[in-house]
Amino acid sequence: MSLATSAAAYFHYLTGSRRHHFWDWPALALLSGASWLYGKGVAAKYRSFEKHPERQEHVPAVVISLGNITVGGTGKTPTACLLARQLQEKGFRVALLNRGYRSQREDGGAAVMSDGKSILMSAEEGGDEACLMARSLPGVPVLVGRKRALGGRLAVERFGTQVLLLDDGFQHWQLYRDLDIVLVDATNPFGNGRLLPRGILREPMTSLKRAGLFLITKRDQISADEAEAITAQLHRYNPEAPVAMAVHKPASCLSFAAWYDGRRAGEAGLPKGTKVLAVSALGNPVSFEQTLRDAGFTVAAAVRYEDHHHYSRDDIRMLAEKAAASGCYLMTTEKDAVKLPASLIEEYKLPLYVLGITIEIVEGQEKIDSLLQALLEAKS
Repeated sequence: MSLATSAAAYFHYLTGSRRHHFWDWPALALLSGASWLYGKGVAAKYRSFEKHPERQEHVPAVVISLGNITVGGTGKTPTACLLARQLQEKGFRVALLNRGYRSQREDGGAAVMSDGKSILMSAEEGGDEACLMARSLPGVPVLVGRKRALGGRLAVERFGTQVLLLDDGFQHWQLYRDLDIVLVDATNPFGNGRLLPRGILREPMTSLKRAGLFLITKRDQISADEAEAITAQLHRYNPEAPVAMAVHKPASCLSFAAWYDGRRAGEAGLPKGTKVLAVSALGNPVSFEQTLRDAGFTVAAAVRYEDHHHYSRDDIRMLAEKAAASGCYLMTTEKDAVKLPASLIEEYKLPLYVLGITIEIVEGQEKIDSLLQALLEAKS
């Protein structure tokens, strides 16, 4: 395990557990101090935009943000893909705006990852999430860059975009949004209730008042009472916003070669009950591993990297050794697969499969449809 991975694991322990050892106290004290300073900074930044709304840039399109109040995986990418398809089917010209996290474009202005016909950048150049969106959404342009307003204007001018989906945009106050959809991970909705870096909250819970819609994801991994408790907590801060529920649902299981070549049919995949090693670099790897179990696989072990990790030759060699020693297949996510070097997968003959995951709304689809219809009609 690398130093960075070990440090990430320790950080998750400090921020996720409510019971610590006495030797953790110095680290917790430092994190608490940093959390206090972080909170002051967030509050000051938000107040500046609240008092001066003219600082928010407007683009000539409907802007819908999908974000969360915590760090970690809530399912924003598959939800953005689902919403893009739904709007596309209704006849709207849709484009996705993504920051391009840990990409060569992250600190740049704006660039086209996909024009809806061809993918123009690699995962390294444009970011893993943007690359996955581009692969998953034929006909939908995907743009990357930290300057979202610039990306929005580029989308409107070049593609005639009518609806912009702003991925991970709840904290991006520079661009005006018509609707903020906030996703909540049912398995870890608010962490320990503390701000970064002492907890996983990006903002205080009171910021939930800005949301126009809540989507609780991974509903199938909690009980009905737990779902009710999360809903009640959301309504405590925002009684007006409707709440919908969704689950992560396996959509495909392909060998890496078949997935890489875009062959979605004609392959049986792995039978249920197969022992696999789960490989991921996600904000919430536990949820992916549970999804594998729910799909009928036996998770013999898990190899976890920090979120957005880029896989090296050493990583591929280590995975090949683990697969050979255990006699198991390797199973990863599409978000990870876009970063895995195909040449090394082939060189090391990695027995790797890719699990495609989609979001399925299981409760509240009518609330989403009604809200979107009213918004689009008002803007038109």
